[in-house]
Amino acid sequence: MRLAPYLFNRLSDLGAAHAFGIPGDIVLPLFDALEASPIRLILTTHEPSAGFAADAYARLKGLGLAVVTYGAGALNMVNAIGQAYAEKSPVVVVSGAPDMSARQPDLLIHHKVKTFDTQRRIYEEVTVAHAVLDDPVNAPRDIHRVLEAVMNEKRPGYFEVPRDRVWMELREFDVPTPVSAAASPMTLAEALQDITARLNRSVRPVILAGVEIMRLGLREQLINLAEQYNLPVATSFMGKAVFPEHHANFIGTYMGAAGDQYARRMVEESDCLLMLGAWLTDTETGLFTSAIPREAVIQVLAREVIISHHRYEGVGLADVLPAVLASRQIPQREFRNEFVREGLPVEEGSLIRGVISILSDLNDREYAFITDSGDCLFGSVDLNAELILNPGYYASMGFGVPAALGASLGAPDRRPIVLVGDGGFQMTGMELATLVRYKLDAMVIVLNNGGYRSLEALGADRKFCQIHPWDYVKVAQALGAVGTCVHTLDEFRAALQAACDRKDVSLIEVILPPDDISPPLRRLREKIRSTHPAI
Repeated sequence: MRLAPYLFNRLSDLGAAHAFGIPGDIVLPLFDALEASPIRLILTTHEPSAGFAADAYARLKGLGLAVVTYGAGALNMVNAIGQAYAEKSPVVVVSGAPDMSARQPDLLIHHKVKTFDTQRRIYEEVTVAHAVLDDPVNAPRDIHRVLEAVMNEKRPGYFEVPRDRVWMELREFDVPTPVSAAASPMTLAEALQDITARLNRSVRPVILAGVEIMRLGLREQLINLAEQYNLPVATSFMGKAVFPEHHANFIGTYMGAAGDQYARRMVEESDCLLMLGAWLTDTETGLFTSAIPREAVIQVLAREVIISHHRYEGVGLADVLPAVLASRQIPQREFRNEFVREGLPVEEGSLIRGVISILSDLNDREYAFITDSGDCLFGSVDLNAELILNPGYYASMGFGVPAALGASLGAPDRRPIVLVGDGGFQMTGMELATLVRYKLDAMVIVLNNGGYRSLEALGADRKFCQIHPWDYVKVAQALGAVGTCVHTLDEFRAALQAACDRKDVSLIEVILPPDDISPPLRRLREKIRSTHPAI
């Protein structure tokens, strides 16, 4: 078999039914091979958008694919792939490259930066594995090695294909079947014994569920665990909606001072906090406004278990959850849930809080919510959602609208609803045209407060936070979408209902006062100001 068909067939077998990218002359032979493969190509308007779309797709399907040209294309996408690496999203980047036969050190080929190896070395920093596919003997093994690392580590991988190697005939080879590293039975038994003992002597056990539950496809096991032992479950900021928010055991989203206050009290007062796939990043902890005692923590991650100051390597979530569920030594608990989601009458309070409240009343099983960075991200802490995608750790602006592309194709039974600020929309909002082009029904809600108000709330000078106003309705109409501008919650409710009733791409611009910020961001601001009065 030839190189490119083999590569794309392997990617298709692993679940990549779509690829996102933009052509360029150096990658055109690779695009020809992609067109002949089972994978459908989705052309975006900008390479960062291709990366964000592939990231969202990977979060839902288990593998995302971006195909771009050398230099100007691949380097344009580094930020999006950096976010995928930071947030453990398995995206594969396939880049074209100059012909091997024409490579001379002093040859100045367009899109080349420094050396022919510069791009690969840059991607080495934001991927878990990489390979230049230039040899007919090694290429199959390199493809296997990179894809196995991507699937096991849930982080991006990188392939570079020289233009004169696209149709290279591969030599006969025996590629081993991908396998995951098996956990040591003795290590697992020891970790389980430690976990069981701590759970059994605890008085206030709580589960804090994080994003790795979704990455590893363990949501149903998490639900079974909570129900079997009747344990309260909070979700982290990044892990929002990995546990059903309508469930009787759900106690809110934890985010330090910015999150739900009942969840905060339950998590921080727990004497046995079972952190399943949750990370203690600055955003997860509300900019380190949390107070979780280390001695109370059992942290179970994808590849390791940390209990207080003990570390069990080589065992992880996929090993521990079934073992805990199978245990006959853990009793069911009595638990009275006092979590109450704060409602908001439409005629009262802030407009942004009202928008979140109205969205929370939708039948969330029909929609995939997506947030960009900024106050739409902070505000989503209070959003009642069954499925939500957010850049909760890396927090790159521009994720929202292109992520709707990936979500539309990765979860076709759910209609994307994007929450994006005016600043984030100005970065990648042109992907509205791509949604229209491919007839992917989506709703984009632009929270227009005239600037980078979340930065301002956290201490930035207002003069740095002003952005030039756009007519977002006319932008939407120019790109083929339906645009509506609203100023009140009644207008928003009507526009949202109309958008839900239509099958098209809709943009709703919500005009917000500059000082209208979400309750989570307000709590965070107050906490920071109490610690740093000069802000």
